[in-house]
Amino acid sequence: MAEGERGRRRETERCPTCNARRVEYRHVMNRALVLGLMRLDAVGGTANLADLGLTRNQWDNFQKLRYWDLVQQVAVDGVRKKGVWEVTPLGAAFLRGTVTIAHAVFTYRGERTEFSGPMIGVRSLHPESYRKREDYARDRRVPDQFRLLP
Repeated sequence: MAEGERGRRRETERCPTCNARRVEYRHVMNRALVLGLMRLDAVGGTANLADLGLTRNQWDNFQKLRYWDLVQQVAVDGVRKKGVWEVTPLGAAFLRGTVTIAHAVFTYRGERTEFSGPMIGVRSLHPESYRKREDYARDRRVPDQFRLLP
């Protein structure tokens, strides 16, 4: 293993401006995320997360659905409404089983950089527990080149 490489993590230099580590984190689509998406869809597709009865883990991880473009935060006059999300057309199609998505996604500072893994449909998901901090630390990486997907 090369120096600074562990699992899905590649360490290189730090940002010369802010000294932050330059790493990407891997997020995996799982049953718990889909259950949160299903709850939002069940109440009409737009709601405040506080009204969905999510578990603490579902609440904390809900925003990750945006990495796959399955949800988006509601904005009024360009200002995002705190806690209010809506299912996107892609999210609705995913729940209907008419489209598939990548099993995993890499992010850098909260923005998607790369899809990863096989394409999966909503019906192919198996229960997977929430990932813990150590799992993200193990699977992080430093990209060779920083690029955000459209």
